[in-house]
Amino acid sequence: MIGMKQKIRRGAGVLVLAGCLMWMGACDAIDSLLSVDNPSQLMEEQANDPALVPILVNSMAGAMVGTFDYTVVWVGQMFTDESIGGVNWESTMRLSQRIVQYFETDPNNRFAALHNVRAMSDSVAGRFRNGMLENPGSDWRMAFALAYAGYGYIFLADIMCEATVQVSEKIYQPLELYEIAVERFAEALQVAQAANHSQVANLARVGLARAHLNLGNYAQAQTYASQVDEGFKWWVQYAGQDNLDAPGNNMFTNISGANHRIGVHPVFLAGGPGNWMTQNLQAHLTDPRLQHWPRWRTGHNQASPLYTPYQTLRYSGYNGQTIASGGQPAAFTRGDDVLLADKLEARHIYWEAVDAQGSDPAGVLGFVNERRAAGNQPAVSLSGKPLTMELRRQKGIDTYLGGIRQGDLRRWLRLGDDMFPSGPHPVPGWDFYGDATCLPLPRWEYEGNPNIRYTGG
Repeated sequence: MIGMKQKIRRGAGVLVLAGCLMWMGACDAIDSLLSVDNPSQLMEEQANDPALVPILVNSMAGAMVGTFDYTVVWVGQMFTDESIGGVNWESTMRLSQRIVQYFETDPNNRFAALHNVRAMSDSVAGRFRNGMLENPGSDWRMAFALAYAGYGYIFLADIMCEATVQVSEKIYQPLELYEIAVERFAEALQVAQAANHSQVANLARVGLARAHLNLGNYAQAQTYASQVDEGFKWWVQYAGQDNLDAPGNNMFTNISGANHRIGVHPVFLAGGPGNWMTQNLQAHLTDPRLQHWPRWRTGHNQASPLYTPYQTLRYSGYNGQTIASGGQPAAFTRGDDVLLADKLEARHIYWEAVDAQGSDPAGVLGFVNERRAAGNQPAVSLSGKPLTMELRRQKGIDTYLGGIRQGDLRRWLRLGDDMFPSGPHPVPGWDFYGDATCLPLPRWEYEGNPNIRYTGG
């Protein structure tokens, strides 16, 4: 779903609402509620007017639009083995080397961006609960606010090393943030069911399964993942060339023009890491889920070898074609929507939870071979740790560039498996990878929050 690109700022007794974009292509029941002209400025005493409910719903969706494709998908994958960065901005370039300092631009900017979804949704849920909605316990808009708040906490837990939530002395660790996410999703599911809104209910179930998996609550993760409806997809929607005033998908910028800045990492390269810096990989591009240019080129920094990716399963323009068979995979466009959650992710969560408990290895193997078949790969006969690693590899392909990988790698690291890229960096002259796995609290949080102080080196 997509909403208005809109921020609400408190100050001098007014709420300022700016830069609005109406939702596109959401379910009909939602679309009918969002035909509203947004005022540019409201007195604070007007902020709880029930007539503003559609605007606040749009504001939450707009916060997701502004945060998801850039901070969660693009910045989030820089620490991982999904891509090679080709940016010439020094601090951003270091993210792709797993090197980050709390005083640099990227942690400063990204911390605020990650809070947009959480803060907006928590705030709106509070307003809904305190009088803006007549029946908040059975209104889908309350469920929507709670579910988006839950995802806001998941983003913080996945990407930040630790995080503050309010201006207080409390600094939350990732597992504590996942626990808060569980609370938000659980209430969202209860309200969505009372409202008979299956889409929001499914969104909450995927969120619950994901948060419980990260907490090691495997039975709960299985339960909620198994309850997600077949065919469920929740899209974060972006504006195309016909609406240049509205936010477009950042991935289009990442792969376009002379300043393109992203390429496939050797781990996910067609034919495997042994093909790194090899040209003309057409014959190896057999997996429709992860297609890329068969030749590498340099972009923004004129240094990184970049195998430009095509759209993957997480993007609305994915067409399933392969270069190896003479097809033309879909290039990214400005208007591509991105999956926030779907049934396939839920199935991966389910089988990872099963695998963690060792309760059904035959079932895990069957799922692995199903996904391998989707990628034109032969079936395998694996057990134990090799099966676990292949399950993880298939999830990496199925969710490639979907804003999920960093949380996965950090979870597996907590379990004792360090799958972050390490050793010599693939880009010539970049020496060795660092050891960062997440973004630290930024300098301005230490400067602006009087209740915490920096104690690092």
